[in-house]
Amino acid sequence: MEPRPSSFASTWLLAMLQGQTYDQIAARFRVTKSTVSKSVADLARDLQSVVGVIGIDEDSAPTAQVIRAHGKDYLEALEHFVPLAKPSATTSPPIIAHTQIEQLVLHTARHSRCKQRDIALLLMLIHTGARPNEIARMTVADYIDASGRRRSPPWLPAHAASNGIARPLLLCDATALYWLDAYLAWRLAAGYGVSDRSEYRALQGDSSLFLSRTGESFTSPCAKATSEKGLHDVLQRIFRYANLPGLGVLGARRSVAHRLHADGCTAEEIAFYLGTRAGTVRRLLSKSTQKPPHPRM
Repeated sequence: MEPRPSSFASTWLLAMLQGQTYDQIAARFRVTKSTVSKSVADLARDLQSVVGVIGIDEDSAPTAQVIRAHGKDYLEALEHFVPLAKPSATTSPPIIAHTQIEQLVLHTARHSRCKQRDIALLLMLIHTGARPNEIARMTVADYIDASGRRRSPPWLPAHAASNGIARPLLLCDATALYWLDAYLAWRLAAGYGVSDRSEYRALQGDSSLFLSRTGESFTSPCAKATSEKGLHDVLQRIFRYANLPGLGVLGARRSVAHRLHADGCTAEEIAFYLGTRAGTVRRLLSKSTQKPPHPRM
């Protein structure tokens, strides 16, 4: 029996990045070359759109050449990725309503083992539409300046943005800012990423904005030894707390796109704020989740 492609996709991606050809992988697993290439491309697309691959736009065609050229970035995204059940091909991820945000916060406060961080992370995602991999690369200094004041707006630096272009994060919601400040205060009390200086609220300005429960950066190899696989893993667990089917990272980005569109922003402006292309924005605003055709390998 031919193995299920979705369950082997990460193994095949790793094998390809280690130098094996699709023909060699197909022969090893007794599947067709097209099965391998399509599965790897599907996984690469999920990494681009859900987690974010630094230096790759979410709608870029993930050819074998592109994947190999950006192998390190795809592997970093894979560390954060948690495979999910595939949504219906004709149904877009639902837009997150205000009442659902309240429900998510309530259930996170009730069930999370790191309440301040998880609520701050959830609200950062919902209000900015930033990808998990981008948020993981943010530092304390990206949110506050040396005097401890919030940056208005905070900027996602170019090296952290999936498309390599710095952009402002539309983070002005009072509740989101409250929980971010509460999380930084909790970090200081816990001794995570602290400094012996008063700058940056006595935290290390270059330390990651969000840390694992044990105080490690999600971009650090040490974090891989914890029970938290990555920020995407944390976020999906947060969405599961509220038992609201269909809600997730993609729904958050789609919600931000719709909110900006309702405020009168053009597709090009929304694309800038989400760090993507206008064509991607039009897809987020549509009712169809139709993806671009698979690239030729």
